[in-house]
Amino acid sequence: MSSANINHNISVLKIWVDDFWAFSGKVYGLPNMQAHCIAWQDQYHGHVNGLLFAIWCDVRGYRVLSADNLQQLNTVIVHSHDNDVAPIRQVRLAHSDKSSADYKAALSTELAAEQRQQEAIIQWALTHLNDQPLDTNDGNDKDIRLQQTRLYLHGHIANNISDQALKNGAIALSKDIESIAQRALPSV
Repeated sequence: MSSANINHNISVLKIWVDDFWAFSGKVYGLPNMQAHCIAWQDQYHGHVNGLLFAIWCDVRGYRVLSADNLQQLNTVIVHSHDNDVAPIRQVRLAHSDKSSADYKAALSTELAAEQRQQEAIIQWALTHLNDQPLDTNDGNDKDIRLQQTRLYLHGHIANNISDQALKNGAIALSKDIESIAQRALPSV
């Protein structure tokens, strides 16, 4: 690979990482989305960055996720979570005083780990990008525009939740998340 190609790939990586991070902040800040993401994480052991990535792909029109590669993405996310995000999160959660300097420092460190996780996701995505545009039905059918989000949510539920009551709760939450994402499509 030539140095021009390497520099181009590094440039694309930086653009996508920066865009994904900024996009995630906007989506996470939508009414009720933060609470839903935390519930997805804490009650159903989902990964917020995986969810935000699926929404980002749908909104940006990047065809990346498929039933065939969803497990590969999850492997990247779980590795980053287990080795970087989760240990830092445990340190943050050990602080009961959310106004303390120690808590704020731990939160800042956790956010940096979340950014590293997003970079790992984008590195993976760049090797799985399908240049074919999504069939968005002229962009007017928001249900089609969220097909990767739906795939990610339902794939997690099918593969990680066996208890029927929990599964039903996760399905209801996923519908709420999709609803928020649908309303946000034109604004993010």
